[in-house]
Amino acid sequence: MNVTVGRLSMEGEYSMALRGYPAMTTFSESIMIDTGPAGVWAVLSDVGGISDWNEGVKESHLIDGSNRGLGAQRYCGLGGKNYIHESVVTFDEERAITMRIDETNLPFKSADIHFTLEPVGTQTRVTVLPVYELKYGLLGQLMDKMMVEKKYRTGMVGLLNGLKAHVESHQPTDAR
Repeated sequence: MNVTVGRLSMEGEYSMALRGYPAMTTFSESIMIDTGPAGVWAVLSDVGGISDWNEGVKESHLIDGSNRGLGAQRYCGLGGKNYIHESVVTFDEERAITMRIDETNLPFKSADIHFTLEPVGTQTRVTVLPVYELKYGLLGQLMDKMMVEKKYRTGMVGLLNGLKAHVESHQPTDAR
């Protein structure tokens, strides 16, 4: 099954969430970055470097293997005792990457965070679309509606703002 939201086209589990599959939640946020996709991709695809630009991640490092590409894994310390282990489950050079939360002490039962890059003139539109389900059944669904979705959305906006600031401050003037 293929579902299109705005300009995003998703298949499989993403389309289930967008159709209103009861336990899955999704939303999207976008930002325009003043450089082409290659400049954004250089930062976004550096899997171990997320703590350099996402203020919500206090420390990050690779768990195993390559720093880029399908299967790359990272640990993210979120402050206090909170952490996530993620892996790259889709990797489409300069177009899209999806990170899957494989392990965490947060209340996620499952979560994929899908990023897409779209060239718009000399800029790039970056869209982040998380698809997630919380633990705890009905209680988790209530927690999501009462606080988690809002907090998660705020975190994704912060992530995009950090990505924009980092990419734009590290681009040579003639590359913009």
